[in-house]
Amino acid sequence: MKKIVFAGLAGILFFSISGCYKYVAVHPEKTEGQFYEDKAKCEKKAREYAMARLQEYREYNEIDHSRRCMRDKGWKYHFRKN
Repeated sequence: MKKIVFAGLAGILFFSISGCYKYVAVHPEKTEGQFYEDKAKCEKKAREYAMARLQEYREYNEIDHSRRCMRDKGWKYHFRKN
């Protein structure tokens, strides 16, 4: 019984702490507005790539492709506390 209660409390603690952090992108030289421009371009590129290879769509992860594009543009992703 103690293990179940402990596991439940640990789960609640984990979810409450994880809600305080956001996954954000930062670039040493670009502004937030430039982030949204780059993000839109990368998402469009990923979507076009996925549509061109529609038969392979199950094996393709559009989000990963978009984030890889953002990293190529110099953006770095990390967790930041709210």
